[in-house]
This record gives sequence, structure tokens and C-alpha cells, in this order.
Amino acid sequence: MGPSIILNQTGLIIGDNTLLKPANLTLEAGKLHLLTGPNGAGKSSLLRSMMGLMPHSGDIHWQWPGKASLPAYIPQLAFFDATLPVTVEDYLHASIHTRAFFLKKSKAQKQRLQSLLEKVGLQDKTQRKLGQLSGGERQRLLFARALAQDTTLWFMDEPMTGLDQDAQQTIEQLILQLKAQRCTLVMVHHDHDFVRRHADQVVVVNQGIERSGSPEQIYGASHNQDDIPARSLTVSRTSSTSEVCS
Repeated sequence: MGPSIILNQTGLIIGDNTLLKPANLTLEAGKLHLLTGPNGAGKSSLLRSMMGLMPHSGDIHWQWPGKASLPAYIPQLAFFDATLPVTVEDYLHASIHTRAFFLKKSKAQKQRLQSLLEKVGLQDKTQRKLGQLSGGERQRLLFARALAQDTTLWFMDEPMTGLDQDAQQTIEQLILQLKAQRCTLVMVHHDHDFVRRHADQVVVVNQGIERSGSPEQIYGASHNQDDIPARSLTVSRTSSTSEVCS
């Protein structure tokens, strides 16, 4: 099972700009947590703060029920240098093995690579160059690399934005499989139908954490984010610390 994540008076101020007002939040272990809100509300900043990639006030704790592991991160858009003469198989191999990708792979290594690519639907693209992949194929390759980490903590920043329907369905199924495995999943997402159907907890972000709860508590009978009732939380700012607890 993945860890719980606890934010204690966590905020984000850069220069004179308050990106996130300090607030408290608990994300339960082994659940799917969706961060939603208007564009520019600070969702990605909150996600990156939870990962320890942005300075913040207050505390952020990862509390692991078992052995800790490094988190997986899926960005909104996958960027690859299209000029690199690297195949899908070689890229994935280089991402998960210390052995140089141009050296001969062992049978066990080739089987593992094939298994990972099958999970994301890229088993027939092993020899395709990175620059020849579509946006959806690149995103699926990132998922394959993250799956190789065998971690139970995932951070995802709008992983399905701009993808075709087939790619969206593949990634949605991967996310639901991770949820069934009791991974802790924290994801920025704009698809409110997905949020309503699959989220365990919805966190409404708008320059701070306005509200959090189950989809039923947040949306009620509403199908429109504009109808979500907001409840502002304002607490005092503290010194910036981040701690990972195992």
C-alpha cells in the first residue's frame, strides 16, 4: 500500500505572489486523490510541493505503512528529443537498467521490457524511434518507465490531456489498476466525469485548498465545476520544511 500524505499549514509564496494560501490536508493511504479547479489555480504547484520539488511553508509528511519507495511522476506532456536515434525498447531499457542500452540485453531483461510495453499497449512499437511516436504513445512510454519502479506512490499532472480516445482509455485502465493495487495516487485532472466516477477524494484548489471530500460531497447533484460550493481555508504561515516519514 502507498503512504498517506499530510499537509500541515502548507502554503506557497513566491516573491510577492501567493500561489497557495496555507492550509491543512490529509490524503489517505491507498486512495485516488484528484486535484481540480480552474486554470492557474495552483494545482500543479500543489502537486509539485507534495513531491518536494517546490519550496513551501508548513510541513508535508509521507507516512508509509511499510517500506518506503521513490514516487513515480507522470507530467502533462512527455518531451523527447526527436533527433535521438533511440528506439522505444532502448529508451525503456536505459531508464531502468544501469547496463548501457547498446549492449546486448539478457533474456530476462528482454522479457521484462516486453512485459512492461504490453501493459501500456506498446508491444508492437519496440523498434520505433522516439521521434516517431505520437503524443499518446509517448505518454504510455512514460507509464511503462514508471511501472518499472514498482512504487506505490504516484503523482500525475493531467496525464490524459491532449491524447486521443484510445490512449486515454489505456491510461485510464492503468490508473484504475494502480488504484485496485492500493497505490496512493495524486492526480491533477479536468475531466469531471472521471473525477466523479473514480476519485476517492476530490480536492478543489483555487490559490489554496477551498474544499476536499468525496465526489458526492463536492459535486452533489451538480455536473458543473462552477456550481461547486467553495469554502476558503486560511491559516497562519510557518517556516518551510518538508519531511518524508517511513
